[in-house]
Amino acid sequence: MSGVLLRERDRDGDRDRDFEADGGAAPRLRFRLLGPLQTHRGTKALELGPPKQRALLAVLLLRPGLETGIDQLAEALWGDDCPACAKNLIQKSVSGLRGLLSAEEGNGRGVCLEWSGGGYRMDIGDSEVDLYAYERLAAAGIAAARRGELPQAAELLERARMMSTGPLAEGLEGPMLERERLYRHERFLADMEVRAELELELGGHRNAVPYLYYAVDKYPLRERFLWLLMLALHRSDRGNEALTVYSGQRARVVRELGVEPGPALRALHARLLLQDPQLMVMSSLRQDGPSVEKARAPAPGLRG
Repeated sequence: MSGVLLRERDRDGDRDRDFEADGGAAPRLRFRLLGPLQTHRGTKALELGPPKQRALLAVLLLRPGLETGIDQLAEALWGDDCPACAKNLIQKSVSGLRGLLSAEEGNGRGVCLEWSGGGYRMDIGDSEVDLYAYERLAAAGIAAARRGELPQAAELLERARMMSTGPLAEGLEGPMLERERLYRHERFLADMEVRAELELELGGHRNAVPYLYYAVDKYPLRERFLWLLMLALHRSDRGNEALTVYSGQRARVVRELGVEPGPALRALHARLLLQDPQLMVMSSLRQDGPSVEKARAPAPGLRG
């Protein structure tokens, strides 16, 4: 897409703009949940231990400030295959994480992981977590779009996109993480659909084409990306290419699924055949979904 879509646009003093090491004398802990789980203290990457200890840390980071009982943690990590020694393994992992994440002299508040009667509770102190930063940026972007502040919305959603470097806690196993991974992925795609809509709304259809081709190839059943690609191609004087893209998609879904493309795609295709002049000026923002018109709901793992 445009320069806005291909690189992050920094803003001085913005705590969400990046996860670079702190330059002061008291570097904070920084957690990456998007992509492989990573933890840094300053420039030092921390060794987080065996996979189940890493998975436990990911689960607790998804429930900041909330009590999580032993049974709940065992279900989150093992599901129905919970071993008899699950309680001991959780306690051992908690002990390992406490030693690893506790504050060092001059290193801020650190992380407090304590037993509070009903379960373990993690207080991340002044640490940074990329998932929380993503949620703030995406929520602010959707809110700006609802207010009609489209350039600001596009910038905020692009900065959110730049933070998503892979699936949630990539490579770690556990029923809760698998559910959350699917949920976050769907949220990310919904946010990026709005991001692409905004680019077309702001006249960046030519710059949007490469990104939308990538999105259609990666998520071929996500028809909204294809709809936006067809419109962007038409507005870029590539109308025949838009029709070819539709024909290819139709052949694919008929062959693989035995169905026709959805009504929105068929309607756009019909208007492309007629070279409807309104296609050049109509809004690309979807009006029948929650992306712009309704408030963004808090993520389940982050509810207080």
